[in-house]
Amino acid sequence: MEKYSSKMAKLFVERENPDLIVEPCIGIVTVAPPQLTVSIWDGQVILYPNQLYMNDRLYNDYTRQFDITGDITEITIDTTTSNETTGPGPHSHKHETIKGTGSYKAVGTIINTDTLIVGDYVKVVPSQDGQMWFVDSKFRKVVP
Repeated sequence: MEKYSSKMAKLFVERENPDLIVEPCIGIVTVAPPQLTVSIWDGQVILYPNQLYMNDRLYNDYTRQFDITGDITEITIDTTTSNETTGPGPHSHKHETIKGTGSYKAVGTIINTDTLIVGDYVKVVPSQDGQMWFVDSKFRKVVP
């Protein structure tokens, strides 16, 4: 005859949740940053801010420096007037349109001014134990 404690142990084992396979998936933003909340698995699980790490590029204050050079293959500038300071007093001349080609160089800063909004699709990737999630990138649903 089986011991009572053995029967109880078997009952507990039977009631344990099976190992959950956690893998990257698509989530839907339900609360926008900074209190980002994401719904996954058709709303069965909600990921809250304390469970999330968000890719830096998705923040609305993400800043990058740029240095760009290139060729201007076509440019058209419609002008109104140009103030002329030489000669017998200030006066203006209409230049009409200026056209040309050339090159350019620019340096500066790009600052994101937008972030995730409610309804955006995001890729979320779990940590090894599934307790923390990484919001990797934003995606669009392909519409046939």
